[in-house]
Amino acid sequence: MRYDQNLLDDIRSANSIVDVIGEYVPLKKSGADYKAPCPFHNETKPSFTVSPRLQIFKCFGCGKGGNVFTFLMEYEKITFNEAVKKLADRVGIKLPAYKEQSKEEKSLYNSLYGIYESALRYYHNNLTSKENDGLAYLQSRNVSDKDIKTFHLGLAQKTQSALYEHLIKRGFAKGALAKSGLFANSNGGLRDKFFDRIMFPVYSSDGKVIAFGSRIYKEGDDRGAKYLNSPETTIYQKRKHLYGLYQTKDSIIKNDSAILVEGNIDLIALWHHGFKNVVASLGTALTEEQAKLLSRYTKNIYILYDSDSAGKDAAARALNILITQSIFPKLILLPANTDPDDFLEEHGAGALRDYIDDAKTFYGFIYEIRNADKNLDNKRRALNDVIAILDQIENPVQKELYVQECANLFGVSETNVFRALQALKKKSWKPKDPLNLHVDPYREEKNIIQLIISHPEQCADYFDEIEIDYFTHPLIKKLFKLFKTNENPDLLTEKGAHLLDYFDPQDADFISDLLFAELPFSRNEFEKMLLGLQIRKLNVDLNTLNEYIIKHPDNEEKIQEKKAIKHKINQLKKDFKGGTVKKLLS
Repeated sequence: MRYDQNLLDDIRSANSIVDVIGEYVPLKKSGADYKAPCPFHNETKPSFTVSPRLQIFKCFGCGKGGNVFTFLMEYEKITFNEAVKKLADRVGIKLPAYKEQSKEEKSLYNSLYGIYESALRYYHNNLTSKENDGLAYLQSRNVSDKDIKTFHLGLAQKTQSALYEHLIKRGFAKGALAKSGLFANSNGGLRDKFFDRIMFPVYSSDGKVIAFGSRIYKEGDDRGAKYLNSPETTIYQKRKHLYGLYQTKDSIIKNDSAILVEGNIDLIALWHHGFKNVVASLGTALTEEQAKLLSRYTKNIYILYDSDSAGKDAAARALNILITQSIFPKLILLPANTDPDDFLEEHGAGALRDYIDDAKTFYGFIYEIRNADKNLDNKRRALNDVIAILDQIENPVQKELYVQECANLFGVSETNVFRALQALKKKSWKPKDPLNLHVDPYREEKNIIQLIISHPEQCADYFDEIEIDYFTHPLIKKLFKLFKTNENPDLLTEKGAHLLDYFDPQDADFISDLLFAELPFSRNEFEKMLLGLQIRKLNVDLNTLNEYIIKHPDNEEKIQEKKAIKHKINQLKKDFKGGTVKKLLS
């Protein structure tokens, strides 16, 4: 649900960012702003700045920035809607209810949570109240009593009606039981879905039991599926949850890293051996929703899957999912055909720590699984895979650093890697010197939009002459469109925090960086930068025409169009000294 913009404005206006952040961080007045040591990274000299005028914050050390909503999201690891509710409650603003649930819907939700909580206690008591084969099995796998208690492991009895009868006695309605996913239809009635199995409860991140995983534990049990999991229900969609996160999230935050494994047994094995910052993807391929959920707690992720071919394929898929969320994980490659549980049992925690320390970057992982060191064809295929991933990286400095490292690993020039990246794009512009780490291909675009933000009235004279497509960075393009289409562009910058409402929370660092940079306005310099953008755009158009003409050499219309563009570029460069951008753009 997205709240009404007027309501968000009211909540933000009622919550001074200085007061809110001051409840978490010891702010000190520094000129017109406030400063403090950054709560998001370790530092000795305060670089965390809060602007009461703009109602935004920015750390010039780690780059975090945003408004009062994004501060709470980052600090407390909560969603946008949760931050809105928290701030609304703080100042006594009543939020509109989500779509009103019927009494029947409310009753079903409450019943399902109650059913799962009761099932949890029932299964756990079965396992822990007396000696049994299930407990002996877990002990043989080095699962301790503390592990069992931490993750509330349980045991489903042999009889196929034990849980059903228990819950009926507890007063739960048959209709709710039928919708819980814990039972299957049998001869017109219901029977337990899980029987004679070890049970692994699945929690939501806020601590509600919402599902179960299970596995057989007896030698020779040939009932079919070794693992059996709850189906999706009203309260459980597996793509949105991570096994173990409720128990491990504090350790993940403390360590600012997470180890991602495939299953519950692997997770418990790592936990048992001291690796508390671990989560599992519920026995399924990692999903985009799971990646987003995990990124609320850390961006430093280590993938530790089985080292057989299936595990490597799954790791590659997880890698792609994480990279789409701007997370660049490392991959832990165990010896061939080894899973984490067996590795720990045989070699111990110290050996696994060594493998974690030696974790591969995404390009190192691809280099290894493609056997790129064996022959040139393998190396070419591996490099193509790496380039496809590099192409997804939006941050130009981060991309350039990875290009340098990849070029070194594969033994090719950085220039050739950049050429391969350019070939993937149908329409793009490459900086003149892409190998200089200090070159930012969006520098001029950033400077122009910063001037527009700081001096909207002076810059508004040029809006009609500036095409939106002169900008290539998607966020800067969106910002300029906001200014160009707004009748009162100066109102957009009265409080910089308002601008952030037009963007996703993950864009807050980038936008707040632009808002904090107040540049002095020089009409001559502004016009030169605009001219540079126009020439760049014309060069892109020229390159596109060249590609077309190579394929269609007899197209006279395109040839003449190419000549006209070249003439315009030359004229712009030649005549700029004697004119203004407004004249040159016309």
